[in-house]
Amino acid sequence: MTTAIGYVRQSTDRQEESLGQQRAQLEAFAAGRGWRLEAVYTDDAVSGSELERPGLSQLLAAAADGSADVVLAWDRNRLARPKDAVDGLILERRLQQAGMRVVYAATGQETDRSFASGLISYVEHYQNGDYLRKLSRDTMRGLVDRAKRGLWPGGPIPFGFDRLILDGNQPRRIVRACEDGGQFVLDAGSGDTIERLPKGKSHKKQEHESCTLIPSTPERVDAVQRLFADYARGKPTRQLREDLNAAGFRTSRGSRFTVQTLIPMLENAAYVGRCVYNQRTLSKWHRYRNGSSVERDNDGVEKRDETDWVVCEDAWPALVDTEMFDRVQERRRQSRERKTHVRGHSVRGNYLFTGLAFCGVCGGKLTGQTCTSGKGYKTRYYTCSRHAAGHRDECPKRYTVPAQVVEDHVMDLIARDLATLRDDAGLQSAVREQLKRLAVGRSDASKRLQRRQADLDQQLAKLRDHLLSMDAETAKSLGFYEQARALSEERSAVETELQRVDKTAPELPSVDELRHRVAAEFDRLRAVLDSGTLEEKRELIALYVQRIEADPVQQVVQISLYPTVLSQKIAGAGFEPATSGL
Repeated sequence: MTTAIGYVRQSTDRQEESLGQQRAQLEAFAAGRGWRLEAVYTDDAVSGSELERPGLSQLLAAAADGSADVVLAWDRNRLARPKDAVDGLILERRLQQAGMRVVYAATGQETDRSFASGLISYVEHYQNGDYLRKLSRDTMRGLVDRAKRGLWPGGPIPFGFDRLILDGNQPRRIVRACEDGGQFVLDAGSGDTIERLPKGKSHKKQEHESCTLIPSTPERVDAVQRLFADYARGKPTRQLREDLNAAGFRTSRGSRFTVQTLIPMLENAAYVGRCVYNQRTLSKWHRYRNGSSVERDNDGVEKRDETDWVVCEDAWPALVDTEMFDRVQERRRQSRERKTHVRGHSVRGNYLFTGLAFCGVCGGKLTGQTCTSGKGYKTRYYTCSRHAAGHRDECPKRYTVPAQVVEDHVMDLIARDLATLRDDAGLQSAVREQLKRLAVGRSDASKRLQRRQADLDQQLAKLRDHLLSMDAETAKSLGFYEQARALSEERSAVETELQRVDKTAPELPSVDELRHRVAAEFDRLRAVLDSGTLEEKRELIALYVQRIEADPVQQVVQISLYPTVLSQKIAGAGFEPATSGL
């Protein structure tokens, strides 16, 4: 009996058939064909433009097992709505290469490798992607229109505000975030509770409804105003975070406040009643530029120029006056100028183990922190970034690791290893064997090119004989001239590549020269260790250190090293990490 596995998907489009309906249709189709439907994989509320989906990944894994014969979906748009139609073709080809037949129950269509099937598949995938492309354009037009009218364009509601659902201009419901991450739905007139939604579920307005912002409870409004006033007076953000958390306030997701959540709040113009849309683009399909929707060629978050922002003043009641907001923005500007950022979000510092050190309690990264004593002495430490960010539920223990002690210990281990390996005869022998293998590889490549060159010469000779035996018109009609041109071009390319390979063939150094080169390289590494830049030292340390983990309970730092790393890497052998306790 033919066995089948099914796939069903729905996004947030209310016009799509439900997952239950799709499953029932697949079961009926399989039963009508006498197939056994073994499993149905599901993706709920996931766009077809996302090619990395949990249910789809499970389907591909099941297809690779070879336990079924057919992949069954209701329609091609359930499998994918790709931005590029070729991605849809590749997805179907992956299933076919796994030995699966791909069948769509709505039309009874089955994909194969014929030209007609490929053409139909490409056209339908393009149409399916074009549906989302048009939907994205229409959605962006609606969002821009809302922002211009001072309505909330979408996204998380800022702390201190509630969401007011409007039907036209008529208030209908109020949606308020709970401290546990759930939501209260309140009657807009009486304030009575209509519904209590648990964490993970969000109240959805109807298609014809819109929403704006209104001040939340007096306690939350007062907390926002104190936050801005305290920051303007110079209070540290970490203390502001502690004040909010100690008062029992939580974010809309029910999490504790962190410095990373406070900074966007302090920079959010919504608190002065200003609606700002298009500060950044999240859509994979379009961006709003110069007053119109423009298709994007790339994905991901893209910051937009201020000239493309859509701004509406006095869109809703302000929680903070303009003067206070401007004072806060000036302090934020000064704070940014004091910090010089490099790649990512890291700040320049003199900490060697950034990215290699981890907390033994929660697994979070250890970051550098410099403390100044009352007498002005500065001491460098590593401390848990999660605890410092306020995630006390994840990492309740505060501790510090002396940076100088750990760094000196690791640098001493590396220095000793360099001194040992500098004159290691086994290492020099391994390097020489590696060079020999390289030379053999180049020689093999040269021989392959020579064989191909001889083969092309033979084909060209036969073709010349054919051309000499017939008139020009007949030869042209048979395509002999085109064939001769193609063979000549390939021979020229092979000859050029052969010259390049022969010219770059390595010349093996003598034993004495090899010993001199290895010693010079180790001297260079030792110079980096002694007086190199921070970046050069980090690059060297990365060759040796696998992981550093601080255990505050046992009061030890576990340093996992790659043993004799340079010899292992050059010889190409595998290695197991060694552990050094400090």
